[in-house]
Amino acid sequence: MRDPEIIDTELMEISAIADDGVKLERIVAWCTMHPDEVPFALHQFMTLRDRHSSGARQAPPKQSE
Repeated sequence: MRDPEIIDTELMEISAIADDGVKLERIVAWCTMHPDEVPFALHQFMTLRDRHSSGARQAPPKQSE
């Protein structure tokens, strides 16, 4: 497996694509070129998603007046 930083950078570049059709094509191509890294990428995605969803559930800190 390649360096996790490289994998993360590639996935972030793909996620920044605005067109959903192009994004899907890039995801499929990436998975085809790096099949051994797909489990790692899914784990990264799930961890990131869990961090975002748990952060959204927390109430913002109260501001003192």
